[in-house]
Amino acid sequence: MGTNIRQRADGGLDFVQDSDSQAVQTIGGGYKAIKVAKVALAGVAATTGGALFAWANPENATIIIDRLQIDITTKSTGAAAGDFGVATDATTSSDNLIDGYALGGTEKVVDTMLTADLGTNGKVNQKMTTSQVLTGTGGATTVGLVGNVYIHYHIA
Repeated sequence: MGTNIRQRADGGLDFVQDSDSQAVQTIGGGYKAIKVAKVALAGVAATTGGALFAWANPENATIIIDRLQIDITTKSTGAAAGDFGVATDATTSSDNLIDGYALGGTEKVVDTMLTADLGTNGKVNQKMTTSQVLTGTGGATTVGLVGNVYIHYHIA
């Protein structure tokens, strides 16, 4: 798999993945500034949707999540798989950004820019309306998990 550079009509550049034709980075042109939100991540026994965290769109407009990074500083004590994605509400699980990542595996930075971290349903980026919520959910207990979630986004 590789990455190609594509020039947009507004003069900017997109770095596009060969595998799925999704832009993984955008530079210049009519491009809007990337913002980064940091959300604390702490493991819980609950496995309900959004139990790890729920982050509401802080903007007054639809946004595009360009990148999601999960900095696992302490892995969970169990072997829980985590799902992260844009959902309809704070109590609904979604896996459209990262699907089934092993949160008890190792301390590392999980990143939507790394194909191996995406899982089956994960994508590099995801559109999010003002009524939707980014959620993190463990498939089993995530007790012991400590870290931060970094949400890179721009206004659509």
